[in-house]
Amino acid sequence: MDTKLTHEQNAVPIPEQSIGGLDWLKSFQGLVDEQKELNLLYGFRLGKINIFINELMHSEVVKKPNIYPIPSTPSWVEGLINLHGMLVPVFDIKNKLLQQHDPAITRDTLLVLNQGESAFALFIDDVPITINRDHEDFRQTAIPDNPPAELKNFITDAFLFQQDIWLAIDYHRFIGTLSKNYSDYQADD
Repeated sequence: MDTKLTHEQNAVPIPEQSIGGLDWLKSFQGLVDEQKELNLLYGFRLGKINIFINELMHSEVVKKPNIYPIPSTPSWVEGLINLHGMLVPVFDIKNKLLQQHDPAITRDTLLVLNQGESAFALFIDDVPITINRDHEDFRQTAIPDNPPAELKNFITDAFLFQQDIWLAIDYHRFIGTLSKNYSDYQADD
């Protein structure tokens, strides 16, 4: 039996006849429907607000980060984290949107959105959840009349899933506005 080797660092002999069709994966057949593409969205919660992660935006969850505070900043600017050698600003959006700053709340989960110089991080209540758009309980709905004022102008769509309203927002405009508010901020001396 001829064999070929895969990735040189972890060389594993694979029978020659199985290279093309991957016949050795037949034992997994039926576990995954190769013809069906999943139509998934990811979302996170900020208190009672449910927000989708833009599907075209890079995202990453960071647990128990070391946050380096920045003096003389608004209360919703928590500081910076070092993520893959890049300094990423951390925002307490729950504090900014809901005016709820509760130091007793555990602040150990960050969601980093975007990458490189455009990256920013938000405290989230828990790891993001996955929602299948093809689920029978998923449907578009009207944008609520009473979202937080700081978020209202950035909501692009709303969906109902299992009796919860989920919002899609324009992150680039939202963070751009936050950045402008931050640059206009005058610290109390």
